[in-house]
Amino acid sequence: MSTHWIPLRPPPEELETSRWTPEVCPNAPQTNEKLPKPSQWAKDTFKFKPNKIQQTVLDAKSKRLILCCNRQWGKSTVIALKALHYAMEHPKSVIVVVSRTEKQGGELLARALDFASLLKIPKRRVPGYTHSILLPNEAKIYAISHSTQTAPSRTADVLIFDEAAVVSDAVFSVTLPFVARTGGAVWMLSTPRGQIGFFYNFWHDKDPQWTRIFSTVEDCPEIPKEFIELHRRGAPHLFRQEFYCEFTPALGSLISRDRLQSMFDPTLDARKLPPLPTRR
Repeated sequence: MSTHWIPLRPPPEELETSRWTPEVCPNAPQTNEKLPKPSQWAKDTFKFKPNKIQQTVLDAKSKRLILCCNRQWGKSTVIALKALHYAMEHPKSVIVVVSRTEKQGGELLARALDFASLLKIPKRRVPGYTHSILLPNEAKIYAISHSTQTAPSRTADVLIFDEAAVVSDAVFSVTLPFVARTGGAVWMLSTPRGQIGFFYNFWHDKDPQWTRIFSTVEDCPEIPKEFIELHRRGAPHLFRQEFYCEFTPALGSLISRDRLQSMFDPTLDARKLPPLPTRR
């Protein structure tokens, strides 16, 4: 499988606003029937009109998905739709959301719960989990706390790292095995946060099994230009990171990790260099 790099900016005419007025679906689909592809389902059922890049995220079938995008891009809404669609098509499946705080993961779950409510799906929670959804087909979606004490016996069909750049490597290490036996999917979504951590590593490596999708504030015409300029003037260093998705080095760094990597020559073998002359 080849790595899919999504263009930074589609033509302006293909960019649609992600703001919409949700509507209750009078003939809600059952949670055991075949649904249209996620982007079409979102349009037909909730009147949600994803832009081209959001549509790509919704319809991506790769088991390894990384979304790197700006603040206020709509990633929680898009991933909530994608997760609910998967759960409705896969009875008894388990989707686990890992984030920096359980409350943050709960925000993504709240979006999914809102969509489920519009479908007239009864509000039921997974026993023992405050932020969760239990569907009539016994599929489960729930958020867990950011802790290395997370039960190692859990398994998942989809593992979602929400704001992955601020999830610790230690938590990533103990939660990734959730999909070891199931062969499940791993979805990562985040705005960059420095040049360290598993999100940074996976985004920059050359592993072709990952589908990498990139988007910046330039793809969000609904964010006013005056707000963008306000943020740019107030915190220019963080602005490049938060809205243009640059993996900027920490303030005070003498040289960036990217610069160091560009200076490295993997073909150079120090063992073949001639010995240094000795002084007499």
